[in-house]
Amino acid sequence: MSKITTRPPNPEEQGTLSGATAWVNELLENEFKTQERLSGTREDIPNLHTMLAEGPYTDDPGAELKTFGIVFGHILTHELPMRWVIYRDDQGTDFALQYQGLDLFVFPGDMIVKRVEAGEEVDEINLEAMLEDLKEALAEEASKAAKRRD
Repeated sequence: MSKITTRPPNPEEQGTLSGATAWVNELLENEFKTQERLSGTREDIPNLHTMLAEGPYTDDPGAELKTFGIVFGHILTHELPMRWVIYRDDQGTDFALQYQGLDLFVFPGDMIVKRVEAGEEVDEINLEAMLEDLKEALAEEASKAAKRRD
């Protein structure tokens, strides 16, 4: 079993997280000609669906999907009791969301990328369903963890 460590993001890493939102907001303004901006809430999901379906916008679609995943992560932190951490194990270091301070982690930067790698079309990815599925799965895992502690 690999040793896992977590810590809060440092200021530079916080900048990377907020930079994802800034990049998507720039797309909204420049590509979609709207003054609408992301709020970090589930109300952003329709815009994200549209933007995902109409991309890619750069020569690096994988990096774009990772950026959209981070923006989706901001929604998760608003909708669920989660916080951003820097997660490190034998495989490396990545941004993760930790659920309720438990050893339950999700990696939003990879969520969309992995679905595409598994053959799902970008415009078929349902972020609303992903949010609800995560909410249910994490609550179930937290309940199991609480029973193991008792």
